[in-house]
Order: sequence, then C-alpha cells, then structure tokens
Amino acid sequence: MNGFVPYPVRDTFRLIEPGPTVLISTSDGTRDNLMTNAFNMPVRHDGILAVVVGTWDASFATLQASRQCVIGIPGPELMRTTVQVGNCSGDDLDKWEHFGLTRVPGVNVAAPLIGECMANIECKVEDDSLVEEYSLWLLRTTAAWVRPDADLTAEFHHRGNGTFSTNGELHDLREQMTKWKYFSN
Repeated sequence: MNGFVPYPVRDTFRLIEPGPTVLISTSDGTRDNLMTNAFNMPVRHDGILAVVVGTWDASFATLQASRQCVIGIPGPELMRTTVQVGNCSGDDLDKWEHFGLTRVPGVNVAAPLIGECMANIECKVEDDSLVEEYSLWLLRTTAAWVRPDADLTAEFHHRGNGTFSTNGELHDLREQMTKWKYFSN
C-alpha cells in the first residue's frame, strides 16, 4: 500500500518503544525484591509515572500491599545483570545477594534504592484503577536521586525481541522549543 507493508499488530509496541529498561525494587518490610521492567513511561510532568506489573510478577503482591516501590535506572554496564534479574523469580532466590547489588535506604519508601543504578526514583501508588484490566500502575514520584557523574542519556531499551538499544547522540534543540520553554532548562 503506497510503499508500506503490513506490520503485526501484536508488535506495535516495538514501534512506539516504551521507556528505558529499569529495575523495580519492592519491600514488604521483611523481604526486598527486584524485578526487571521494560513497560514504563512518564505520564505527566509533575512526576506521575506508569509501569506494567502483573500478577505473573513476584513483585505484584508486594507492590499491591505496600503501595510503594523504587524505580532504578541502570546504565549499559548493568544490561546483562538487568536481563538476568528478569530471568529469575524473587520467589526462588534473593536477587540482591545473587547478583551482588547494593541496597541503599530510601527516604520516603521502604523499598531500597539500587546502589549500582545511575538514578533511582522513589514512588508511591497514585492510582491502581487500571491494574485489574491492564496491569498498569500509576505512580507518584516522592523523591529522585541521580549519581552526579552519571551519563543520564545512557539508559538502554528493550526492543521486544531480546535485543536492546542504547540511546544515541544527544541533539540540543532547546532554543527552538519556544512553546515549551520551561522544559528547556
């Protein structure tokens, strides 16, 4: 059709790629867990984020009960570890110990920050009305932390078929963002 070929509907998420691959930390007060997540996105400029965490995830019940988590953003040096965290269940092993990751106490949530990540976002559940039907949690950021030496453009993205991409060259168009100038700082 005019130079286009059909594309599978089930794979359209690969065309509108979600946010970076992240690690989500949860805690029930006794046990901390980690999961890998590639379906996440910003929702609003005031710190509302969304993540897909379903009943198939060991972290689901903890997130549901505690209503809080930490989203850790790993750099490319943690890509293989992040994939391996997603390949196993927190029901079977302590992922923190197994992968040698460092728990850093949060300020507003019981879940630990991930010491090896370049950034961590403490969150509390804002809205869970879409969880039953879509496994979609809306989270409110309560605190965010970055490593001062981190390259915050270095996150990596799951392409949906076992391949990953890293962010490319940064293009500075701040001077052209006349309508949204307050986002250009």
